[in-house]
Amino acid sequence: MILPGRCRSGKIQILVNGLTVLALFAGTHALALGGVDLNPGAWAAPWSGDVILVSAGLLFLGLAFLLPLHGGLLNLGIHAQFLVGFAVGAAIARGGMVDPAGQAALSLVVAALAGALTGVVMAWLKQKFAIHEILSGLLLSAAAMPIGRALAVDRVTPPALTIELGTFTAPLHLSPGLSLPPAFVLTWGILLLSAALVLGLLFSYLLRHAVPGFAIRASGANPLAAVATGVDVERVQMVLLGVGGACAGLTGALQLWTQPAVALERWPFPLGFAGMVVAFLGFGSVRGALVAALVLAAWLNTPGAAAALQQPGWGAAISLVLLAPALWVLPRILPEQGAPRSIWRTRHRESI
Repeated sequence: MILPGRCRSGKIQILVNGLTVLALFAGTHALALGGVDLNPGAWAAPWSGDVILVSAGLLFLGLAFLLPLHGGLLNLGIHAQFLVGFAVGAAIARGGMVDPAGQAALSLVVAALAGALTGVVMAWLKQKFAIHEILSGLLLSAAAMPIGRALAVDRVTPPALTIELGTFTAPLHLSPGLSLPPAFVLTWGILLLSAALVLGLLFSYLLRHAVPGFAIRASGANPLAAVATGVDVERVQMVLLGVGGACAGLTGALQLWTQPAVALERWPFPLGFAGMVVAFLGFGSVRGALVAALVLAAWLNTPGAAAALQQPGWGAAISLVLLAPALWVLPRILPEQGAPRSIWRTRHRESI
């Protein structure tokens, strides 16, 4: 059974993940030195609030994937939850009913609720109609893309909200009307990062020391056996998808915080799936996800990363590097779920 906070891989896998991250930093820096044109407007100086806010966003996305994974779910609907949060946050920003600070706070709350509702819908579809969360998640992601484009402030679509790899020529100000002061963004970035840490640590403690943690671990390890012991697997998984969806939806609303959040727009493929990269680089542990989120946020703030991601070809190559850890991490995580086939079940009861 999965125990969070513990690295569940060997030294070789840890070394390979470390080399992967090193290759990102060294490769993009070499590209910058090799003559790839830098666009000074495409990156923000570290510690201007950008690193902290982006770290919080990446960590929330990592938790959005990790929490359901512990309960035996592959939350590939994370991008749908992210897009729904972005859409409702953009709608609030368009309304302008309150001051910019109030809009920012309100968008976070409503976006988290919208993301949670999307996760609950995925769980309901699985339980009611036996539609696997992978299928429902991908279909909901496709349905949410035009909604995100339609509601984006100034009708601008961030590259990270689409499948296509556009040219990263300048940061996109998704909601210039908010005009959040740097001190406000930095303060809230620290608060959000702290909230993500607290959520991760509480989840770790819950799994290891509380009775509900046994229900979560049993659901992830062998749902049929968990049902036999009296665990309400469907309820556990619905809660996990709801909490994971709230994390992803909240991150979607962060895209409306103008300049200090533009680093997340540089992500080379649909941003909602960044949580999978964070989870795999962290070997499926909460502590590992924290380290991965911080490292990736720092990398996104380097001029070399901004230079490389301006080129669609290099963006595609970086995408492959970011996804590579799944090849050697995911096979080591799935056996800890008990029978690997259990994660593909749509219903956790046998027919009579």
